[in-house]
Amino acid sequence: MNSERKIVVLHNPALHLRRQLLFKRLQKKLPKSALIIDSSGDYAADLVHLKEACKDADLLISVGGDGTLNLAVNAIAGTSTVLGVLPAGSGNDFARIWVAGLSTDDRIDTALNGNPMSIDLGKVNERYFLNIAGIGFDAHLIESLRHKTWPRGFSYILKALPLLPLYKAREIAVEDASAKVNSGSSRRSFMLTLGNGRYFGAGLPITPHARVNDGLLAYCHLKEGNRLGTIWRLARMVFQKHLNAVNVQTGQLSEITVTTPGIPIQADGEYLGVTPAQISIQPGALRINKP
Repeated sequence: MNSERKIVVLHNPALHLRRQLLFKRLQKKLPKSALIIDSSGDYAADLVHLKEACKDADLLISVGGDGTLNLAVNAIAGTSTVLGVLPAGSGNDFARIWVAGLSTDDRIDTALNGNPMSIDLGKVNERYFLNIAGIGFDAHLIESLRHKTWPRGFSYILKALPLLPLYKAREIAVEDASAKVNSGSSRRSFMLTLGNGRYFGAGLPITPHARVNDGLLAYCHLKEGNRLGTIWRLARMVFQKHLNAVNVQTGQLSEITVTTPGIPIQADGEYLGVTPAQISIQPGALRINKP
């Protein structure tokens, strides 16, 4: 069956023992005709190369973390090419809702021969995202940690603490149909998160109300009353106790525009620059193999 298909494999070659072992196991099941592409870290160049390689491809398998997945979805969004997910990064946040609980062999089998379905993608300006986009402190943290391993679990909070005194929450202007994203007594925005997936920061459930095929983005807007309260809300996030906290707005939307300039933006753990930004849902924009 595999020999009849055009299969492309996107591989993050950065030194990572578990990733290399997984990649070798995948290689044993690939047809000889499979095309293997190593990402270079130059997003623009990698995207051009990958788009060209995926022309008429039946399957693109991503072997890496959320950043590798982000490159993959931007190469095949809106096409008939199916995505296979083999998580092998430091965060693997999208994989937590997609292949959690599967053995390594089952993950490889799902990536190669799973059941294709269509799911939504988010889009921030011209960049698609599969999992999470953020505006504010999380993007500031990612920019500070560029070229470093993404912090896991509780260590996300620990990595954030030294940056908190230096980060200034700002009043932001947004355009959204519900007019609820920026509601509440505080106008100072600490972190606005838009989720197609549910987790960020290597396992923090920032948007647990997100679904990948409902035609909506879930949002969680952490506003700031005082810095101590912000730290407490970040800590409560670990236990999914933040959604009903003071100065937190949550809900769902299909599109939002942040017009205030100069606020950091991230998508799928990749730093993108600064606002203004238009974020929207792209229903059914990706075909992906499911277990």
